Amino acid sequence: MKYIYYSVLMLFISSFAMAQEINAEEILANAKREAEKENYDKALSLIEPLRAKFPADEDIQIFSGRVYSWKKEYKTALKILAPLADRNNPNPEALQAIINVYFWTQDYEKCIAYCDKYLAIDSKSADIIQIKAACLEKLNRDQEALELIEKSSVDNSTQVFRGIRTLIGRKAKNAVSASYLNVSTSEPGQSPLHYGYVEYSHKFSKSAIVGRANIGNVSTETQMLFETDFYQTFSNKSYLYANAGFSTGETIFPVAKAGLEYYFAPQKKFDFSLGARFMHFESDDITLLTGQIAYNAGIYSFAYRPYYDTSNELFSHVLSVQRTNEEKERIIRLELQYGNVPYLYLYNNFTQPLKAYRAGIQYQHRFGDSFFVLPVFLYEREEYIPGEYRNRFNVQFIVTKRF
Repeated sequence: MKYIYYSVLMLFISSFAMAQEINAEEILANAKREAEKENYDKALSLIEPLRAKFPADEDIQIFSGRVYSWKKEYKTALKILAPLADRNNPNPEALQAIINVYFWTQDYEKCIAYCDKYLAIDSKSADIIQIKAACLEKLNRDQEALELIEKSSVDNSTQVFRGIRTLIGRKAKNAVSASYLNVSTSEPGQSPLHYGYVEYSHKFSKSAIVGRANIGNVSTETQMLFETDFYQTFSNKSYLYANAGFSTGETIFPVAKAGLEYYFAPQKKFDFSLGARFMHFESDDITLLTGQIAYNAGIYSFAYRPYYDTSNELFSHVLSVQRTNEEKERIIRLELQYGNVPYLYLYNNFTQPLKAYRAGIQYQHRFGDSFFVLPVFLYEREEYIPGEYRNRFNVQFIVTKRF
């Protein structure tokens, strides 16, 4: 009888213990479901009794630390995770969780230290290599980040790695560009106009300066225009653009020119600007008032820019939509224009109240990490004398190398 009694008792205890285990697993699963819904307080209310009951269960401890980190209670998360990550044989999942905490709190030095501990266990972890490279970039240890990406045995062409390379590439202080623009007409046609420029730009911590030499050839005449652009950024993320230049002639380019425009973004999705352009010709002065309103919707930007020629009382308008791939620094831009809109640096003193309708497209493509090509095509249906229209084609090609 005693044997039967003890057998039944042991069976009861085993069944009770199994029920407890199943219950713990079920509670943990419920907590995970709540965390996925971002109900972090509910998840913690389920997981904390399990932490107290099973202090040696590392899965429960690590999950609890993760929930606190997701809730942005980073000190509590570190208090839970550190003992499991700092011991001689660290728990890899605890290392992973504490790496995320230090990355989110922007403590990049400590994050790198824990990344190294993890990579000593698993040197091929793409996720940890990506986080370490991102930390190095944030600390401006760009060469180390690039070497880590190149030397790693994982696929370094993924989106995250490309994004890190792009961030590093944008820190380049210098760039050189060259451009050629051909302007042709038909029905009736005339001799093509040829324009080109070379420029050098340099970035400082909060400003940038650009020097540009333009050349223009119209019929048998060739003239030069030398100009400088200056950009100054401010703490509120606004910036000021200034331009000044002078030419060797009087007709193809203005004798002298100047411009000023202030860009600001008082709302998250809207950008604005206000500015003016002044051009002095031998026989006339032209002042353009301009500005812009742009709406940013993710990768798309929609903008409207008017120009008002105060000398001739003419209004011109530009509508544009631009799609940007930040990671690849790829841009495609469509424009619709009406009126005497200045095409880039071109605007002359032969302005008359004639109509002009334009549609244009430009596309920027990056090759490698620092070489860009930008083809531009703009078609015009212009009124060259009152009541008479012709076709006008602007084809431009710009190449840029930054370093």
